[in-house]
Amino acid sequence: MTNVLVVYAHPYDGSFNKAILDRTVETLEKQGAEYKVKDLVSMNFNATMESEDLKAAVTKEYTPEVRREQEDVLWADTIITISPVWFGSVPGFLKGYFDKVFISGFAYNKKGEGLLKDKRVFSLFTFGSADPYIGLTQQYQAIEILWDNIFGMTGFRDIAQQYFTAVPAVSNETRHHYLDQTETFINQIFETQLGDIGRGNARLMTKLAAKGLLNGGVDED
Repeated sequence: MTNVLVVYAHPYDGSFNKAILDRTVETLEKQGAEYKVKDLVSMNFNATMESEDLKAAVTKEYTPEVRREQEDVLWADTIITISPVWFGSVPGFLKGYFDKVFISGFAYNKKGEGLLKDKRVFSLFTFGSADPYIGLTQQYQAIEILWDNIFGMTGFRDIAQQYFTAVPAVSNETRHHYLDQTETFINQIFETQLGDIGRGNARLMTKLAAKGLLNGGVDED
């Protein structure tokens, strides 16, 4: 049985992101997966890093909210994220979720070694802009770098991404095609093995080792 944690990050219930979430859940149910959905807005997750959160990196005295999310991360074999891309990055409350939950001592140690091993992340992103503009402004690269830093550094074996572009401007036919692509993408969780997709911790560690930075430590700013 595959345990899947879905982290959803869009504030508007009528958005295309919500349609992606619905198709994702339908696909997981077809596959018989165990899953949990984290709608960060409806659950009122506090994405602001507070002083007590930083102290917890040393004391391990996490807030009940953060501890609950960490337990679900440990439970999951795979994390699915669904979010728009705004100004070349993910919404602040999604980034804040990982800042707080993937804290030092839980997700990685002071040597920079990832502690969330043998996990996968499959992410679906929507853009308002068309592909040429996204490529010209290097937004694909920006997302890949961010995800490598969040998930590669914390030990994830596989990092997979699916992009949907020009969402406000495309036809309904294209949107239906996007939803079919969503189902195909999610099915890869069950049709591939751990390590098949790559672009995770192993690649990051290889790069760090080549630069002599493998055990260089991680700042606690």
